[in-house]
Amino acid sequence: MSWEKIGKFLVGLLGALASATLIYVAFKNDTKLEADLSYRYQQAPRQLSERLDGMVEKLKYANLYDGIKSIANGALNHEQIDKIVDMSQSPYLSIFNTPFENGLDNYPVRLLIHLKNTGSKVVKDVHIKLPAKGLVQIRDDSRSDTVKPEPVSSVVIPSIVQNGEYLLWIYFKGDLNTLRDQGVYIGYGDGVAKIRVYEQVIGLDAGVARYSVELLGALVLFAYLLLVAGYALWVAYKSDHEPE
Repeated sequence: MSWEKIGKFLVGLLGALASATLIYVAFKNDTKLEADLSYRYQQAPRQLSERLDGMVEKLKYANLYDGIKSIANGALNHEQIDKIVDMSQSPYLSIFNTPFENGLDNYPVRLLIHLKNTGSKVVKDVHIKLPAKGLVQIRDDSRSDTVKPEPVSSVVIPSIVQNGEYLLWIYFKGDLNTLRDQGVYIGYGDGVAKIRVYEQVIGLDAGVARYSVELLGALVLFAYLLLVAGYALWVAYKSDHEPE
């Protein structure tokens, strides 16, 4: 094999590398806003539920009325005891005001959204469309928390600084699989966020899932280089065996 043929092979290989680089760039997503989503069922511990059930039983009108009447031993009339019962019940029963009128376990599905600005400038006008109305808690990059008092179906974040991170906890009614299938939309002033939805996966499977785009690009590059190298060797072999 002559040096001229080796040179042609190397030139072809460099061309292949350039083409592979273009393929990688095409596959690579340069989105500045990234979002990691993870779903799970979230319920209050059984011990807390049992304590709350016991509290509700003790706060029933008849139980409080009889207890206060017994302690007063005739010193209070009916109207006075009635007012004391109302005052005693009010701060505890307010726990079950809307949206917890059906219990504290009425929002069993939790969605955690981790937002990160990986670009070189501030990301503005971040808007998140949720699959249903949910209770929302937002933690900004200064670790300050904002809690929405009522369920909402969308969230707006005015801006996220460079390398800034936000965490959102959203609690939903309903079924986890149904909510997950409906999806979450996250956009911002310059485009759409790159979203990754995480399952309960660890080890090699988790790594493959996280870096699937990069892995696909590497496989395409490897296959392309094999084809180019094989073709160059075939051309060189054919040239060497051609009659002078």
